[in-house]
Amino acid sequence: MEKKTYGPRQFPAIPILALAIILLGLLAMSNVFAQSQRLLLSGQDGQLTKTAQSVDNNIMGHFAWYCSDLEYIASRTAFLAAEEAYLSGGEADSLLYHLRESPLPKTVMVESMLVLRQGVVELSTGGETDYAPLAVLGRIGQVDISLWRDSAARPYVALTLDKGEVGYAALIDGEVFFAIAERQTAAEDTDRILVLDTAERYFFHRTPAGIRVEAVDSLDPSVHPSLYLMLSAQRAGEPLASFFMAGNQSGGDSYTARMAVLPAPGNENGCFTVGVARNYDEIIRPYQSESVQMVLCGVTIMAGAALLLLFLLRSRRNHRQAQQELALLRDKAEAMELLNTQTQALAHRQRLESIGTLTSGIAHEFNNLLTPIMGYSILILEKLPPEDAESYDNALEIYNASQKAKKIIARLSNLSRKGTPGEFRPVRLDPLVEQVLEVAAPARPKTVRVETGLADQGRALLGDETQLFQLTLNLVLNSFEALSGREGAVRVSTASDGERVSLRVADNGPGIPDQVREKIFDPFFTTKGSGKGIGLGLAIVQQIVETHGGSIALESAAGQGTAFTLSFPAAPPGAEEEPAE
Repeated sequence: MEKKTYGPRQFPAIPILALAIILLGLLAMSNVFAQSQRLLLSGQDGQLTKTAQSVDNNIMGHFAWYCSDLEYIASRTAFLAAEEAYLSGGEADSLLYHLRESPLPKTVMVESMLVLRQGVVELSTGGETDYAPLAVLGRIGQVDISLWRDSAARPYVALTLDKGEVGYAALIDGEVFFAIAERQTAAEDTDRILVLDTAERYFFHRTPAGIRVEAVDSLDPSVHPSLYLMLSAQRAGEPLASFFMAGNQSGGDSYTARMAVLPAPGNENGCFTVGVARNYDEIIRPYQSESVQMVLCGVTIMAGAALLLLFLLRSRRNHRQAQQELALLRDKAEAMELLNTQTQALAHRQRLESIGTLTSGIAHEFNNLLTPIMGYSILILEKLPPEDAESYDNALEIYNASQKAKKIIARLSNLSRKGTPGEFRPVRLDPLVEQVLEVAAPARPKTVRVETGLADQGRALLGDETQLFQLTLNLVLNSFEALSGREGAVRVSTASDGERVSLRVADNGPGIPDQVREKIFDPFFTTKGSGKGIGLGLAIVQQIVETHGGSIALESAAGQGTAFTLSFPAAPPGAEEEPAE
């Protein structure tokens, strides 16, 4: 049996394909993460830019409103009268009263109103006059927007109206300025707002110590990356969005910040550059957590796929091993079957040898009985007068029967020796069947009829006539025995197709049960009662058929009769044909 072998060449394609799929999955996942981060960054940049624009619009809106109010207050008649009285050396109470009762001090942002003489603070609605200007940021109408500082270095934004001999300023505290700007815009709690004047002199921003106004020249842009970004955007004149490392406002570790800068040339105020910085680590942390969860899910899925693949590979290996074991068991079964067949054949030969040993003794005894019969029959034939033809024929029949009986005894003694050579000559079956039926006529039950269909077409077979006679007689007598006690018919027929001649003996008796069919050709197997047979008839039939190179086929079913069909090779053309006597 050809066995299939499964080498390792069939398997590398599977792990290579799995590795390629994993790599493609990781690449696709990386692209998804990168794309999501780009989208997130784009959205954050948009929000930061809108926040910067909102801060700029909010501050300039307040400034425009306060500048308008300041100009209006300074132009009122009562205020002008108090101003003229103050400049004429009169009391300043009236002027301070008008400044204190004006709408500006009532706003949340304005801390106090100042009266200036030649740029020096002379009067203040808050009582404090130790203020110093730092730099002018810009101008709205007739009002200058500038940075101031008090004696404690607290920063202020001042809206200053200069009327020549006298001037007025509305001070906005830096803390209040940034608080209002942050609270009234879209800025988040963690956002930082930074301001840089257009002249790049002062950096106005919130620090852990509070709001600070620092000179740009005193700061190192490499140490203050947010300042560096604002300077870059202002000098380029275009909005900018970038990352930088910032110190934690609560004094903790540094963090990654994302900053959007709206430069002065690009915003509406033209006074300062606005920057909004946001803690990007806080923003990205939830997305990173989700990404980690997605990676874990992906790893879990891949682990499950790997386990499934491992299971499939192990199943395939187990299936292959099972197939190999099945093939091995099949080979063993075939070997056992062959051994069983050989054992049965050996047992058959042993039985035949036993039969030969038994029949040799029986043949010797029968020969001792047949010898005087044949001798006395010859004496009778010699002493009978020629005119007594009937007695002569009877004595001759005794002699012939004794001679055939002697041959049958010889055949029985040679049963265990297959291929025993006999007197093979051309024998036609039609005359042989007629002779057998004539000899078997006394054994035919009265309720059984015999039918014939002889059609050997003149073809003969090479064989031993005595053996063929015994074979046919056994089959006919078995059919008579099967129909004993019932009405029926036995049909004996012959046929020839030119190459083979066949003999068929059939009856419509009870048939052979299935459990008996496999044993009917075994020696000494019989279904007859005690004293009615020894079970050698069909064993002798099979022996004779095999000796003549023929085959035997059995057709039988319970209740449907039995038919034996014997097929022999036809004698070669031109062989001498000798009909049976």
